[in-house]
Amino acid sequence: MRKTLFDNLIHNLKNLPPCDFPETAKLQELSENMTLEQLHKYAELLVSKGKANYYYGRISLRNGHLLT
Repeated sequence: MRKTLFDNLIHNLKNLPPCDFPETAKLQELSENMTLEQLHKYAELLVSKGKANYYYGRISLRNGHLLT
């Protein structure tokens, strides 16, 4: 994913309240084109917002899809 697009995505997600977050399927779709660095930053944001969980040292979305 291009750096500017990723930075805008992270900025927008940081400012959203948890109730306005996209559905899990959309979050998974967004993660498919990210580099490994971007994916880690994205996953940490999702955990901090309560949209993902740590699972045996990995980060998984609420639908069970592993991000890292």
